[in-house]
Amino acid sequence: MWDQRAQRARLLAERYQASREILVFYGGLASWQGRIAARDLDSMKCFFPSLLELVIRTGPADLADAARKLDSTQFDQIVHNYWDAPGVFSELEFFARALLQPYASSFPEGLDCPWCRQPPQVGCLHPQGDGLAFTIVCPLCLRRRAFPRTRCPGCDESSEKKLANYSTPEFPHLRLQACDTCRGYLMIVDLSSDPAAIPEVDELAGLPLDLWAIQEGFHKLQPNLAGI
Repeated sequence: MWDQRAQRARLLAERYQASREILVFYGGLASWQGRIAARDLDSMKCFFPSLLELVIRTGPADLADAARKLDSTQFDQIVHNYWDAPGVFSELEFFARALLQPYASSFPEGLDCPWCRQPPQVGCLHPQGDGLAFTIVCPLCLRRRAFPRTRCPGCDESSEKKLANYSTPEFPHLRLQACDTCRGYLMIVDLSSDPAAIPEVDELAGLPLDLWAIQEGFHKLQPNLAGI
């Protein structure tokens, strides 16, 4: 699956020039994550330097600066702080999430992921019967779970007057669900419009939508690996 994510990111990078830089970066990151996906948590420490090198070489400026200030001795602190305090995201937590995603995504069904109880990374609409089912994606283990389509995942607001959807022809399979109560928003990927989409990858392509929402005073319920 990591190779599929990497390939999808590179395809989208050619399609959406405004999001190209972050998609190219994520494509390399997903390939790196695929190489450590079968490892246990203890053995991941030896891969930390290669993650720092990748980010310094290809990452956004703020993440690259953070990587230059880190070394392998900080692995345990970063990972355990992130695992024990879900709901917090910063430049340091980026490195923990990048390391832990391959580990958490291999959890067997029924094993608890601490981040599944936090606001989702992205929403997903997919065909089911005569309509569309709605799921949300955990930012750590990347599993999908069903969620009411007309409820804010951030504050449980369910009033139609408080929830609005925004879209643009530039991204026909993407939309934003924004909540006027908590001022949070969620990117939603519509698989009925693009069956090849991978929600956690395609939401990165919607960077212009993110920037618009931020300008309008909304905040993303869960920053992605680009910190947006």
